[in-house]
Amino acid sequence: MGYDVHITRRENWWDEEGQDISRAEWQAVVAADSGLAMAPLWWTAGRIVSKNPSDAVIATMCQLAKVLDARVQGDDGEYYDA
Repeated sequence: MGYDVHITRRENWWDEEGQDISRAEWQAVVAADSGLAMAPLWWTAGRIVSKNPSDAVIATMCQLAKVLDARVQGDDGEYYDA
């Protein structure tokens, strides 16, 4: 078991309603950033997820969230800012 952190456009990452981040959008962001490591981040169900991310990965997620017009939220509902 681990702790996930999510990049989402929804009010809460677990909400079933709200705007998704499309797989195509995610792939375009990855293609545009040659330094982006895919290993700790994956797309699923309209959001980007990392399991047990380090502070550095969370900082990267916050930067990506700005590009995607989204925000970063932990499993317990807390939001992260860059």
